[in-house]
Amino acid sequence: MKAVQASIVLASSSVFRKRQLESLSLTFAVSNPEIDESANTHETPEQLTQRLATAKASKVKLQYPEACVIGSDQVCTLGGIIYGKPGSVGKAEQQLKTFSDNCIEFFTALCVLTSKGQCYQHLDRTRVRFRNLSFEEIQRYIEKEQPLNCAGSFKVESLGLSLFESVESKDPSALMGLPLIKLCAFLRLCGYQIP
Repeated sequence: MKAVQASIVLASSSVFRKRQLESLSLTFAVSNPEIDESANTHETPEQLTQRLATAKASKVKLQYPEACVIGSDQVCTLGGIIYGKPGSVGKAEQQLKTFSDNCIEFFTALCVLTSKGQCYQHLDRTRVRFRNLSFEEIQRYIEKEQPLNCAGSFKVESLGLSLFESVESKDPSALMGLPLIKLCAFLRLCGYQIP
């Protein structure tokens, strides 16, 4: 059986997700979905991230109807409160101070819309326990990594790991923003050969 070679489009503006997808050695395009990412009233973190991943893929699918479109979204929560990208040093300091000596959850949703009209969805839950962080450690970390555009104010693929006591996940790549284990399974269902 010959593998299907429909084009792949990543519905994301994230350089981190782009790097992750590049690691699979696939040819793909990137399209920024430009959607409103505000939470709806009474929407749980799980519902929010799943809705946004689907909305991103669906919007880009309109531009690329013949492509296999990948949408993903991630939400960081502690005690039911959603923490987004900090956007400033002050907010990053506050987030990391709040996370210090606490266990936070990341919900990472994946939606793949295939060239044949199928929809594959997945939700990953990752628990991250932060160690007790001093304010000096928080300041040094933010100065070195500038994680202002990262949910949770850290970059797990580099120095962010130094802030943790433990990580519980079925897919370690999910914490970076794109659950690659499940994505590979979905792409194989679409006919792509990985590896």
